[in-house]
Amino acid sequence: MSGAAAKRERAEQILGELSELGLMLARDLATAARAAEQPEEKVALIEAFQKTSRAVRLTLALDFKLQRDAERDARAAAKAAAAEAADAQSRESRIMQAAQAAMVEITQPSPQENQKRRVRAVLNRLIWNEAEGDEEEYDVLLEDLDARLYEAEDAPGFAGLPIEVLARKLAADMRLSGELVVTTAQSLAEETFAPANAPSPPLADTG
Repeated sequence: MSGAAAKRERAEQILGELSELGLMLARDLATAARAAEQPEEKVALIEAFQKTSRAVRLTLALDFKLQRDAERDARAAAKAAAAEAADAQSRESRIMQAAQAAMVEITQPSPQENQKRRVRAVLNRLIWNEAEGDEEEYDVLLEDLDARLYEAEDAPGFAGLPIEVLARKLAADMRLSGELVVTTAQSLAEETFAPANAPSPPLADTG
């Protein structure tokens, strides 16, 4: 086992322990809050429960991110091994073709990339609100969304799914709260033809 793999495994163990401890603490706080008789004590316990619940949610999201990173690294390693086994004489030609394909993808995003970009724009506000201004938690939740979209894009009909249907399912899977605001048909059409490297919209503005 490599040093990086060992560190990742250790990090997953620690995150697992933290999530279990946080869950136990959240249960204790919930029980204490229900039993509290003084309003001040109940309010303090509820606030502590909410903070602990957020910590548990973030810990689980981090654990999920590590797992997805490991799977993505394994897939990348398998692709690299397959590329190394290819004929050396045609390698330069394949590199040129890959570069041209990458340029086409930048200037002409695929339907799947457009679909993912629109879903990110719709869910961006909910993710920011869920993180309550915490940039670290926002980044973790955004990477969680990207990982889910990465897996979903190969499903048949992904690019043709209604944005609202796909966004609502992902929001439910990620347990995001708040009102889902879907961008207008006109702005979606404009975004479909936007370059892949166009500036992202402001955090609180999805269209």
